[in-house]
Amino acid sequence: MDKAQLIKLNLMKIQKLFLYLIAWALISSCANFPNNLKNIFQPSPQENTEIVDNSEETIQSDESGDYVIPEGTLESADNNYGDFLIPERTLESTPSNLEQQESVDTDAPATQELSQDEQLKLADTYISQVVEHVQKGRFQEALPLSQKALKITTEILGEKDPVTLSIMNYLGFIYQNLGYYSKALPFFEKGYSLSKEVLGEKHPNTLSRLNNLAVIYRYLGRLSEAQPLFETAYHVSKDQLGEQNPSTLNRMNNLAIIYQELGRLSEALPLFETAYRVSKQVLGEKHYLNLTILDNFASSYKDVGRLTEALSLYEKSYHLSKEVFGENQPHTLNTLNNLSLIYKALGRLSEALPLAEKSYHLSKEILGEKHPHTLKRLNHLADIHKRLNHTSKALSLFETTYHLSKQVLGEKHLDTLTRLNDLALIYQQSDDLSQSLSLFKTGYELSKESLGEKHYLTLTYLNNLALTYQDIGNLSEALALFEKSYSLSQEALGEKHPDTLTRLNQLAYADFKQGNIEQAIQHLEKLVKTVETLRSGDLFTKNRQSLFKEWIEGYLLLSNLYIQYYPLSAFDLAEIIKTRRLLETFSTTTGFTATTQQQLQYYKAQIISLNRRLKTRLAEKSRLETEKEQLVKQLAQFEDALKAKYPKYQQISKMEIVSAKEGIQYLPANAVFISYLVYKNKVLAFTLGNGVLTAHDLGEFSSLEKDLKTYHHQLDDRLSRELGKRLLGPLFDKIKEFPHWIISPYGPLNLIPFETLRLEEPLITQYQISYVQSLSMLALLQQHRPAYKRDSLLAMGAPIYKNSSYQGNPSTVDFEIARNLVQNSHDPQRYKRAFWQLDINWKNLPGTEKTFEELEKLFNAPEIYKQADATEAKLQNLNKQGILAKYRYLLFSTDSYLNVPALSSIVLGQVNNPEGIDGYVTLDEWPAYNLKSDLIMLTGSDLGISDVMSLPYAFYVAGNKNTILTLWTISDEIRTQFITEFFSKLKTGVGAVQALTATKREFIQKGGRYSHPAYWAAFVLYGV
Repeated sequence: MDKAQLIKLNLMKIQKLFLYLIAWALISSCANFPNNLKNIFQPSPQENTEIVDNSEETIQSDESGDYVIPEGTLESADNNYGDFLIPERTLESTPSNLEQQESVDTDAPATQELSQDEQLKLADTYISQVVEHVQKGRFQEALPLSQKALKITTEILGEKDPVTLSIMNYLGFIYQNLGYYSKALPFFEKGYSLSKEVLGEKHPNTLSRLNNLAVIYRYLGRLSEAQPLFETAYHVSKDQLGEQNPSTLNRMNNLAIIYQELGRLSEALPLFETAYRVSKQVLGEKHYLNLTILDNFASSYKDVGRLTEALSLYEKSYHLSKEVFGENQPHTLNTLNNLSLIYKALGRLSEALPLAEKSYHLSKEILGEKHPHTLKRLNHLADIHKRLNHTSKALSLFETTYHLSKQVLGEKHLDTLTRLNDLALIYQQSDDLSQSLSLFKTGYELSKESLGEKHYLTLTYLNNLALTYQDIGNLSEALALFEKSYSLSQEALGEKHPDTLTRLNQLAYADFKQGNIEQAIQHLEKLVKTVETLRSGDLFTKNRQSLFKEWIEGYLLLSNLYIQYYPLSAFDLAEIIKTRRLLETFSTTTGFTATTQQQLQYYKAQIISLNRRLKTRLAEKSRLETEKEQLVKQLAQFEDALKAKYPKYQQISKMEIVSAKEGIQYLPANAVFISYLVYKNKVLAFTLGNGVLTAHDLGEFSSLEKDLKTYHHQLDDRLSRELGKRLLGPLFDKIKEFPHWIISPYGPLNLIPFETLRLEEPLITQYQISYVQSLSMLALLQQHRPAYKRDSLLAMGAPIYKNSSYQGNPSTVDFEIARNLVQNSHDPQRYKRAFWQLDINWKNLPGTEKTFEELEKLFNAPEIYKQADATEAKLQNLNKQGILAKYRYLLFSTDSYLNVPALSSIVLGQVNNPEGIDGYVTLDEWPAYNLKSDLIMLTGSDLGISDVMSLPYAFYVAGNKNTILTLWTISDEIRTQFITEFFSKLKTGVGAVQALTATKREFIQKGGRYSHPAYWAAFVLYGV
């Protein structure tokens, strides 16, 4: 055989080798791959070395309590395997003994004793053996043979020979598949450099090697170096081959992914859209490259928060993959798991669970229980059970995945350490603190040793360890660890990072528990100052509601510490707390165009991406912080423009905080303002009247929430006197001279009508009582002057429901699932899904007919919409026509749900609704309405009351002033009588507060059953 024939044979062998590499990427039954990439080998016309990367879902952090793993630290539940797909997020899952296996076959003949032709034949033998090893996934055995083949061809043919260049390239691939990225890099760098010199920079093989070099830079986390290479590969390929060429589409996909990883999501998504559209047109929707791009396209929608659209694409990808490849093929398994992940992200856990179970069991059957992908799918399954509060099942699965990971990857591997933390968390959830503490200790030491003390997982372990010590009462040990955790977090992440602020909050509480009050105040003042500075921008880094819920404990503690020595500061902080809690219940995208909503989502996703990269890429901290500051500045400018264009966006984004000194001018002459704040079971109270502020520490209430719930349901005399004595007795000397009490309750105090409390007689007999969210809200109401043309009433009620007598008993987990269903998607049916999760069935209100008959007698031709006309579609139409804005009074006699801010809504007709209409007029939807009303009354069946402050504010933003709600369901007869008497007084020109007070007093004076608070106290007014 002559030299030319040997060269040709070697090229054929290398071609065959690459096909086996592709097959291995498909089967991937025993190789271990890196965590941050999912690569696709796509043959180019010349060399078959194109790599395409795909992004993928990750398990989100658990936000259910103090033991929180920061977002992004939980390992991905799966890696996208498809045609030529290599997983993305498994971070060097290579056995620790691989380095020791780089041996050379000592039985091989010495090449110096052979002729050149014999040496080339030997190289051919080596390549044949490499093909066999790669076919069986034995990359370690293939490595020394590839090295010897490369040595021979380099010496005989030269390093610039095509055969040598190809073997050099594939040797890089073998190192890459073994997770030895730094060793792979020189082969890709040299191969690209020589190929550019020999073939030219625009040759297809050169472009393939350029792309592969970019990929290895990405593996190494050198994204800033990878980006220009991906850009060059794409643009040259587009110029040389055209946009519709598969290689160009592949490189477009790669470029989109690097933009996605860099947080440049507004650039990534259009590239994915184009790549998918063109590949579908050119290759067909069932082609492997099109299916891969479809997965990436879905992932990009997920990253920018468009979860409903991501779900649609993932569903399509799964069904096509199952049709094309079959159910048991790795690509189909991957898309099945991705589908489960997106359902979980949407909060649809009951749909995610069976898919996760199927994905895991098929993966176990096909890949084996120790395969990295099987372990990740098991971890994902365990996480779903944990979220569903299936604690014992979750514990068993987390135990299994941890111990298998320890066997396969070693105890110091990042995946293993992450799963150990998961296991410790589930023990903590099971109240086994001793076992949890032991695991956190072990994990912390191993993580510190293998990853370094500033690694995000090490910091997570350190913080969780401190929390556990605090829970078991070892406060001194906990404080020392909190101090260390906060200090390291400052160094690693910066003072303004959400994780750093959370640790500052925890440190302050630890100081408070240890009696270090001055130190606690200093920490809390720093927390409040930083959060208030960041609120308009960087609070997009995670869900604003969950973050503020996390930090608000610090605000409350600081107000509690201030009250004895700095009462003005304590009051001002109470105003901030109440205003922030009110605003954080609202979505900030109501009424925006789709384009504007998408732009806000891009900013949010980009800041999330930057904060994650700040945690995981400490070497790039300075550059990333600069990039983040610029992005936050751009977001602030964008939001300023939105506030100018959309006044209602300004109202639900920001409320001017009114101090006690400023608020005096807004109090009616005969009124006193009473504000409460609840921290744990401790109650603070403030009074403001006649220009004087007083502050009162009312002390601990041993069973505050329980007593308030009992009183809400029973209104018994004993609790009325006890609560009156505790909540009002200490203030009475400061407030007794004022005939009108304007009360701003907080938390569980929202449940009770204060007018029923007794010092001697029920307060309603001596005082007028109304409610507001805060002094700042009172100021807004006093400045609000509704424009109406006449005394007029529009009423809507008695909608048609799918009536059922069954009511469920939802758990805490059910409420969390329902909340996530609403907050995490734009699915038109999300509220239906949420209320289904809570087992809530709406009750028809036949008695409303009588109420409307009486109102028709009272008002001159009121607008009445009932039964089939009491629908959301009708209400929207009335709003569009400007009819709602003509009425002074609006009455809704319907079911309502005011138990969870995310679900707060008026429930209109539930049958025969057109597409896109669900019958729920929600908290976030009301600001888009245009009202000019003086009063809205909402009465009917209330199937959940705790969030009574948010909906009145939503009505205010829509243009309404005062709101009357009912705190419990009243009989049809009593409701009709009360409403009629109340509105008859309004028509005489009496104000809403006076009319409501007079009606209640009349009921008491009637005696008998009417005098009991259950018949009159449910009606409460939020306003002035």
